[in-house]
Amino acid sequence: MRTKIFAIVASSFTLSNVNAQFESDSMKVYNLGNVSVVASKPTGTAATNITMSQIKDLNRTNLTEAVNLLPGLTVSEAGARNEGALYLRGFNMLQVPIFYDGIPIYVPYDGNVDISRFTTFDFSKIQVSKGFTSTMYGANTLGGAINIVSRKPVEKFEADGMLGTKYGRNEIGAYSGALNIGSAMEKYYMMGSFTYIDNKHNTLSKDFVVTDAEDGTLRTHSAFRDIKLSAKAGFTPNENDEYSVNFIYQKANKQISPSTSGGLYRDYPDYNKFSVYYKSTTQLLDYLKMNVTAFYDNYYNIMDQYDDDTYTTQNTRKAFHSIYDDYATGGSVVFETDVIKNNSLRFAFHEKYDSHKEKNGDIKANETTGQVFVQGEPWQNYLDNTISLGIEDAYDITGDLQVIAGISYNYRSNLKAQEYGTHYLTGDKNTLYDFPTGSDDAFNYQLGVKYEYIKDHHLSASAGRKTHFASQKDRYSSKFGSQMPNPDLKSETGNIYDITLDGDVYNMFQYSVSVFRNELKDAIYRETVGAQENGDPIYLNVNVGKAVFQGYEVSLGFSPVKSLKVGGNYSFIHRENKYDKEIKYIGVPDQKVVAFAKYTLPFYDISIYADMESNSKRYVTSDGETLPGFTVFNAKISCKLTKNVNVEIGGKNLSDKNYSIIKNYPREGSSYYTNLVFNI
Repeated sequence: MRTKIFAIVASSFTLSNVNAQFESDSMKVYNLGNVSVVASKPTGTAATNITMSQIKDLNRTNLTEAVNLLPGLTVSEAGARNEGALYLRGFNMLQVPIFYDGIPIYVPYDGNVDISRFTTFDFSKIQVSKGFTSTMYGANTLGGAINIVSRKPVEKFEADGMLGTKYGRNEIGAYSGALNIGSAMEKYYMMGSFTYIDNKHNTLSKDFVVTDAEDGTLRTHSAFRDIKLSAKAGFTPNENDEYSVNFIYQKANKQISPSTSGGLYRDYPDYNKFSVYYKSTTQLLDYLKMNVTAFYDNYYNIMDQYDDDTYTTQNTRKAFHSIYDDYATGGSVVFETDVIKNNSLRFAFHEKYDSHKEKNGDIKANETTGQVFVQGEPWQNYLDNTISLGIEDAYDITGDLQVIAGISYNYRSNLKAQEYGTHYLTGDKNTLYDFPTGSDDAFNYQLGVKYEYIKDHHLSASAGRKTHFASQKDRYSSKFGSQMPNPDLKSETGNIYDITLDGDVYNMFQYSVSVFRNELKDAIYRETVGAQENGDPIYLNVNVGKAVFQGYEVSLGFSPVKSLKVGGNYSFIHRENKYDKEIKYIGVPDQKVVAFAKYTLPFYDISIYADMESNSKRYVTSDGETLPGFTVFNAKISCKLTKNVNVEIGGKNLSDKNYSIIKNYPREGSSYYTNLVFNI
């Protein structure tokens, strides 16, 4: 597979810096939602953007699909929960938090969020930080950070929308629609967005081998429905100050396809998220600016596990009706000043209060289905409070040489943690009990240097120490008796190193090469400490893990004429468990290639898009089992019908590749779509 991937790189010459390939959308960016390293000039590839044009051109409808365009990023999924997931340079989503306009949106208990639920139509760009990550994000950015930046209107009236249909094997597989409406006046702006996706089913590849759980045509239990509403209103009294209120409402109903080997039969009848937040920037003095953020983020879901593939009864011990009702609230204050000559300096204070409530609810009796009444549990509460203090400074030594330094102190206190069941110390059953409370703290620091050795060509280097606090789930979950809680679990620590060379030649050719090494210590590692009654192991999370994640990324871009733009990237990531070299890290292939192109026919309003992705094999079990690599191809044709209306016809996985990224959960085979797109 390695030879094949290098051949693709060498022969196609279609690797690019993603940032440079498509139209700029800077005018529609909600700048209050940006989070970037303080600096008077760019800092290389420490933060990489995916623009709105790239997302639309390549038909990436959710966050999972969009981030997969970038080097160093690998998408994955939690099959048993039907959740989109990602790895950034080998770090998982617990170590790489997700933000929306700078607001942390990961679920308090798990520390994760289903990124496939975040539809992209109201995005302006996606910021991906790796290596040097701004202390303005707050705590827990051990492996980097991903920030979704929303849109902001620029015209007195503007609107754009889309109606789409997806097709499988001679059947309609999904309907979708989206609408953005906005208005920007001299001192006010307003914007609203709506997205609807109703996915009836996913189609399996014709090469899929039929199993007892699948008939070989349509993926069992693969429907989902996503509804998303977002809105913002802002006040700009002058050119320096801005104040805005925003909200996002997401409602999803998603089925969970079972493993092709059988097993768990689950549903998410409710998977809902609601966020409301305030953001502002105020020029206090000529040399002093203040940015304020306040937010409330609510997450509510219900997961049902059934007895069998009929999805009707929940009578066995393994079945449940699980309810999560979580929220996070908090905010930040950031002061920016350039009072010191040649310095841009920022001070930040962040606070985040996390509340998690869970229980297995009552299951009502139903004579028709044979369901008996099942008594539920009392609510169990978990409360955390996290505080972060950060300083960041960019110092221009000369016009070509810049040094950026950051330091932060993070403190997390646990205020409450409850569980219902068998007491982990006394062995008492069916009891509601409290874990001991505790706290943890950590210092982070990092240093970066950027040198412009030739105009538009830069050499950047950075090094730092970053941490990630153990999640509530890591500390307290018993995982149905398979794990002992560890309330004293401490933070993971990493030494992060990055060297990047990037440049632009006459706006025609762009390149970026990064080499990185991440040394992880005190990593959370599951040790076997006993056995259950059935003989299965009992685990305990402890801070003993050591690992090295290292590799390199290459991005190239070429636009020889206005009508042609080609691009792509190559990533090599190797992860080694230093604590136990027999244990393999799962989910991330050593090699990944993404290539894409856009060609506009001269004298015609027709554009042709093509892209491909190739992955080498990846480990899917810690004892060394692998899944084979794969290559998939996508394409689209867009034709302008009128000045404001386009029609699109496209296909995904055109070769109908039968592949998986986690064991026993096949990906969708070939599918086709039509979109009607308009803008005013």
